[in-house]
Amino acid sequence: MLGCCHLTLQVPGRILCRDLSVRLEAGQVWAFLGSNGCGKTTLIHALAGLDRAAGAAIELDGEMLTNVSRAGRARAVGVLLQHEETDFWGSVFEYVLLGRYPHSKHWRGFDTGDEAKAARALEAVDLASLAGRRHITLSGGERQRARIAQLLAQEPRVLLLDEPLQHLDLKHQAQVLALFQRLAREERRAVAMVLHDLLWPARCCTHALLMHHDGTVAVGAAAEMLTRENLERLYGVPLAVVSHGGVGYFVPHV
Repeated sequence: MLGCCHLTLQVPGRILCRDLSVRLEAGQVWAFLGSNGCGKTTLIHALAGLDRAAGAAIELDGEMLTNVSRAGRARAVGVLLQHEETDFWGSVFEYVLLGRYPHSKHWRGFDTGDEAKAARALEAVDLASLAGRRHITLSGGERQRARIAQLLAQEPRVLLLDEPLQHLDLKHQAQVLALFQRLAREERRAVAMVLHDLLWPARCCTHALLMHHDGTVAVGAAAEMLTRENLERLYGVPLAVVSHGGVGYFVPHV
């Protein structure tokens, strides 16, 4: 599906990642992990095609991403950015319906099929009861779920999610992570998420990418990457392992 080959990302004075090769395949759920400022968001932007300098290293289904039309790219790859700079003054339903734009076939706008998919996306994130409310009135957590619903309505084959759990309470964190797992398992989507809470990756992810501040990146199966030794080196903090149901969870040991 989506991947990069020998990708190097840098900002003035520092290399964020060096010679990275990784592929996000159907059915996989990736955790992108690392401390603040290590380059996780920059990597998400690069994989989404938002970084022109990295474009030549990104491939979608074996084709250079820069050679894929914008419409084709939007139908295949969806990205949830960490921040949304503008406010939307319409309803929650209208906001989610915008996710159908890459699929719209009518010059007049969206059809009943698009509207049905937007409605199902709202139901999936527990927002159906707020469909008629003005988007601007939503709380931070509700707005985050609306953003996820818009991405679901888009129906991309690859989902790139920069901190999808921000602002969400525990119930909705568990709900959306279960949703992403289902999309990967049952619909063969590829999912990559920037996460900070170490309680979730071992439970929800099949693969992990660890970004270090020296520009090195480790990638592999979650069972191999998510060890106390690896994560203590990654975050520079001692960790304790709590086991439950055969899964090891990591918590700060301070």
